[in-house]
Amino acid sequence: MEQIAAEELNVPIDMVECRRVTDTETNPYDWNTVASKLTWMAGNATIRAARNMVKQMKRLAAAVLHSAPEFLGHKDGYIYNLHRPEQRIAYKDLALGYMFPNGSGIGGPLISHGICMADGLTNLHPETGQGYPAAVWTFGCHAVDIEVDIESGDIHVKKIASAFDIGQVINKKFVYGQVCGGIVQGIGSAILEGYKFSDENVLLNPSFTDNKIPTMKDMPDEIVPIYIENKQYNGPYGARGIGEHTMISVPSAIANAVYDALGINFYRLPLTPENVMLGILSGKKDIY
Repeated sequence: MEQIAAEELNVPIDMVECRRVTDTETNPYDWNTVASKLTWMAGNATIRAARNMVKQMKRLAAAVLHSAPEFLGHKDGYIYNLHRPEQRIAYKDLALGYMFPNGSGIGGPLISHGICMADGLTNLHPETGQGYPAAVWTFGCHAVDIEVDIESGDIHVKKIASAFDIGQVINKKFVYGQVCGGIVQGIGSAILEGYKFSDENVLLNPSFTDNKIPTMKDMPDEIVPIYIENKQYNGPYGARGIGEHTMISVPSAIANAVYDALGINFYRLPLTPENVMLGILSGKKDIY
């Protein structure tokens, strides 16, 4: 959000600070932290808030510079006259209103807000399953290259490609981090993580000692991120969300690769060495 605000205010990103205060007493209600909607919704809200702030600053600066707001530009922390750039006022001198040399002042604290609401959404129809539950859809896929040790059942992911149409890449490093994080989480779901219960429904592996999560040794040898930029008409700079997408299809891709390697369809996760060996020794083609 800092990057988006800096883009709209036309200032270096180090001039923008995003305060993250989470307080359910004062924060607006939100249904849930799901649907990869932060970039789309908060990004659009940030753009609108920043653009409104620029308008406020230009209106105030216009009175000081004796110019119409439409003849003013903004860059590097200054509002300036487009025809006489030397005539300018710093954002900081407008933040609390402007004071003239004679002590008189105009304006007041500059406060702006932006709102993004997803319009036209509906719940799914209870009979047909049809509806409009989301404003934006992100499409993508994964492809994996694995090795399976048929003597131990161990699966090693050698290479994985992650391709998504995310509209517009706003921050390539952040997107790459999201891709890597989702891939590792998907690998965990595919070959490591799983709860075990006794006949009395008592959890038998309640810690990371027995219910393992991925570590660096479980990382693929190579990750190939592929970003397809087909801009979303109502996204911030054309962006779509990329959250859950980077993880969801990884287990399926790995299971399909195991089928390609062994000819066995595993319909139950995780594909731990134990479960893979039991599948091999069973002689069955479908493991439920």
